[in-house]
Amino acid sequence: MSAAPIDETDLPRPLSAQVRFGALAAALVLLGLSLTLYKIHFPPGPVADEATYVMMAQSLWHDLDLQYEAQDLERAYQLWDHGPHGMILFTTNGGDTMFYGKPYVYGLAAVPFYALFGAQGLIVLNMVLLLAMVATAWWVLRRERGWVLLWVGGFFFLSVIYSYVFWMQPEVLNMACVFFPLAIWLEIRRKEHWTWKEHVLLALAGACLACAFVSKEPTVLMGAPIAGDLMLRRRWSGLLPLALGSLLTLVALVGFQVKETERWSPYRDVQRRSFENSYPLEMAGDPWALYKGTSFGSWNRLPFETNPRVLSRNAGYFIFGRHTGLLPYMPFALFALALFAFGPRDRFRWMLLFSIGGYCLLLFLVRSHNYHGGAGFLGNRYLVSIYPAFLFLPAALRVRKALLVPCVAAALWTVSVIAVPVQQIAGEFGLQVHTRSSTFQALPLELTLLRGGMIPGYWIRGWPGGTWITPRQNFFAREKHPDGVWVRGASDSDIILVSRGERESISLRLQSLSAKNVVTFETEAGTVRVRFDTEEKRQGTPVEIPLGEPVARDLDNFVFDGPERYYRIRLKVSDGMVPQRRDPQSQDLRYLGVFLGWD
Repeated sequence: MSAAPIDETDLPRPLSAQVRFGALAAALVLLGLSLTLYKIHFPPGPVADEATYVMMAQSLWHDLDLQYEAQDLERAYQLWDHGPHGMILFTTNGGDTMFYGKPYVYGLAAVPFYALFGAQGLIVLNMVLLLAMVATAWWVLRRERGWVLLWVGGFFFLSVIYSYVFWMQPEVLNMACVFFPLAIWLEIRRKEHWTWKEHVLLALAGACLACAFVSKEPTVLMGAPIAGDLMLRRRWSGLLPLALGSLLTLVALVGFQVKETERWSPYRDVQRRSFENSYPLEMAGDPWALYKGTSFGSWNRLPFETNPRVLSRNAGYFIFGRHTGLLPYMPFALFALALFAFGPRDRFRWMLLFSIGGYCLLLFLVRSHNYHGGAGFLGNRYLVSIYPAFLFLPAALRVRKALLVPCVAAALWTVSVIAVPVQQIAGEFGLQVHTRSSTFQALPLELTLLRGGMIPGYWIRGWPGGTWITPRQNFFAREKHPDGVWVRGASDSDIILVSRGERESISLRLQSLSAKNVVTFETEAGTVRVRFDTEEKRQGTPVEIPLGEPVARDLDNFVFDGPERYYRIRLKVSDGMVPQRRDPQSQDLRYLGVFLGWD
């Protein structure tokens, strides 16, 4: 009997020598960038959780422990002039001994890179992991008939996840611990007969899933499609190495945690807090006195804090949000969802979709006002950890020119973020300066995330009429003026006014230094325009601004015991003046546009 003919379209297509050499050259350039990019001592200091993870790697290498001691703080000052801003510690005995309050997996993985390259080695580790994922993704998808290189390259390099390579914290490691188990399973599931190599690979996949679980517990959901597919295919021999790899790695990791800290988790049954400007062993008094019995940041025992209104809005922000949406920050993930919806699907991909959905739903249910990862974020920091799962959603990559669609989205939004991988250019904590551009301003602002300053870049002030959320770059709200607030000249501000109950209008008295100034208010009810073409107007013009219909209701952000209404006001100021240029006696160098006085 003759063998069945081979469908050549199913065979892997080798890359040309020129493409392989180009990929190698690009990888070397990126590795060089990760090693030489100026990061240490960069003001304003460590971002998000960087201080904790860097200090853990240092402590593991120099002291062979996870304990916070005087030498740890000394090393931190050698890196950051203002110390380890945002460092998180925990204690079980009122501060007599203190340990790092984050999972240590990333610090442990970074130890050899730290030994070779110092703190910069954590960025090198991230870049190595990213390049390993890119190479493996091409290998797994090499049989696809679509433009695999463009798909893989765009997926990894035209996404906010590229910026996280330059953050010295575990998002890229979490991605790798999710990516490699899925890649391993997709590579071996097509084989009819397994040898010992496939079983070893499954054990390695289990070990990666255990590391993902210890680093960020909900990511373990990405292992469910592998276990489910194994059972539905009745590949019982594969379940054992997967389970053993997970169990043995978990026991080893937890055992080390118990040995070093006498606790199996840095979150459970401990006192835990962060330190921003002063640090234990140097600060006066008891640093733990105000934090008795607290352990913030745990994924365990978190109550549901959402309602249908908040949940539906978060679902929309998840796709289109100005600060957290898939469209501006992960356009290829959104394209993968479209390929899944309109292309071929199989059982494994359905299970993978449900795992992604379950992970996101968990965020919305227990962190509805913090589903994006807190004040230290870029895009959706929590989603970054499972981002590679989107790569494997399409069962077939039968697109070519359609790949221009996510590339256009990346051109409008994503590239402006990843083009500056170290973005600590704002005086405040956070990396949200990019959202001031016109393309980001066209996207909806995440109203559910405004509580508690979860999105940096905005003033939250209790002024007449309710709670005002205004852009920091335009409002001089740091000045404690009892009668109003100055707004920058030649500025365009998107304002949110949150009131208790319905409001028909808001009354203000406007002042201007410039005779050419024109101030425009745009609301749901219409437009109000004031021209300061007379001295009388410039000294004080009363104005009544109709608010119209609220843009949102009862999101439980600022009013907890009554009706809550959100009104949007667009404020445009055409001109301004620097007081010192007008009066040499003045010391005011601000470019002042209009003074919003409380009428």
